[in-house]
Amino acid sequence: MFLRALEISLILVSSMLCVACGSSRPPSQDPVVEPLPTRVADDKGIVGTEEATTVQATEIATSIPPRPTKVMPSPTAVIKATQAEQIEITPVATPTIEAASPTVSVPTATVATKEVSFIAATEYDSFSTEQQDAFREIVDAEFDAAKEKASISVAVYGGNRLWTYATGEADTGKDITVDTPILIGSTSKTFVSALVLHQIEKGHYGLDDALETVLVDHPDYPSFDQTKVNAAVTVREMLSMTSGLADFNENFKGKAGLFSAQEWKPADNINLLQSGYSSPGNFKYVDTNLVLLGLIAEKYGENDLYGLYNQEFLKPLGISAVFLTESTTPENTARPYDDISNYGGSFGNLIDAAPYSFGHYSKGQGRIRWACCGLISTAENMARWGYELYSDNGKALSPDNRNILIQSLSDNQVNFQGNMQNYGYFIAKRVFALANGTEITAYGHPGGGGGYSSLLRYSPELDISVSVLANSTLSFQGHCGEYAPRTCTAIGIFEAYSQ
Repeated sequence: MFLRALEISLILVSSMLCVACGSSRPPSQDPVVEPLPTRVADDKGIVGTEEATTVQATEIATSIPPRPTKVMPSPTAVIKATQAEQIEITPVATPTIEAASPTVSVPTATVATKEVSFIAATEYDSFSTEQQDAFREIVDAEFDAAKEKASISVAVYGGNRLWTYATGEADTGKDITVDTPILIGSTSKTFVSALVLHQIEKGHYGLDDALETVLVDHPDYPSFDQTKVNAAVTVREMLSMTSGLADFNENFKGKAGLFSAQEWKPADNINLLQSGYSSPGNFKYVDTNLVLLGLIAEKYGENDLYGLYNQEFLKPLGISAVFLTESTTPENTARPYDDISNYGGSFGNLIDAAPYSFGHYSKGQGRIRWACCGLISTAENMARWGYELYSDNGKALSPDNRNILIQSLSDNQVNFQGNMQNYGYFIAKRVFALANGTEITAYGHPGGGGGYSSLLRYSPELDISVSVLANSTLSFQGHCGEYAPRTCTAIGIFEAYSQ
């Protein structure tokens, strides 16, 4: 009986690691705000940082092995947790409505990823010695001043010039290198919008096509509860986060089941929806949109999502990235560092502290994140991706599609990440003032959660792309005094380059 109580309590403690994708907050300039006490910050969770948003969570770590060998909660915590929760979580996340017989051949979303190399490139030119020294000083100043940190990896790319730098701890007793892969979180969304625009350009469907029109003959579509999935919502509304759809991340127990389910497919995430939809039109950052768009992309691309990324972007551009899964996550991936108070500590290596393996973390987080925020890469690869995506010299999109992406930015600013920003098809825009009084535009997207954080920013005025990756959330005011550390780093690099 006690052992059973212990198992339940561990599941509850672990489920607290759900990423708070945020809630509606007043605009701010990245102020210092304490994280929610029972959730782990995602590119979504801390108001005022580059991660805080207006949505609910995307990550939880649950389904604990029956014989934990690491830090255990106290007997008091076990008793309280057992008293608070008497319902056993069902470890299977499957549709409750029987799906019709498939009429369309749709690839699975769990195709194994081939070995991917993250070895740093050597074929690019260098920035000037003065610029490199300035970049490094900026990164070191921010990292040295950080309150809670593990490691940081930064890259700057533009005009065939590349600068990379990494410092800190990737895992207990292991230093990070520029080759160390890191989870990029919601920066992954930039691949989804690029892929959808690419398919639209090929004539597969249109921005104003309704969900029912483009997905009705998908074998999993009949399993969707039509009171929760608006059949009339358009591709454009999903891309711009104005669909009115509810967030499947609100279903904490259902997400717990994704960690231990023997089988999983992306449609299972949609079937976690508990709330009905609202009328489209208002901005609300919801990852349900990404799952539906991922299903659409797989259907019309006739390939799994990673296969499509590899076909359209990764291979042609020479960019390396993989999905977070138990079988494809590189062994040397930087481990997540975060609040470990639930395991008897304060801040540290989440995998060392928690009673589950990194494989278990990768399995569950990968299923929940999938299209929205499940890619692993390096700062070098992401800086090059940002340049290829946003620069007029880039090759990720046709000129027409790049114009559509940039023009998708809303005229009116919305509250995104705790700041008033322009938001479009998974692209955010901020304007920063440099010391000389000039203003620069910065396109990109932040990401993170569950012990990671990322930021991708490209400046069209300077024609350089900056990527900042960290295996901690860095959710506090940065050394520059105005923004969170990642934003301080990016602005500092833009400033140094402009001189």
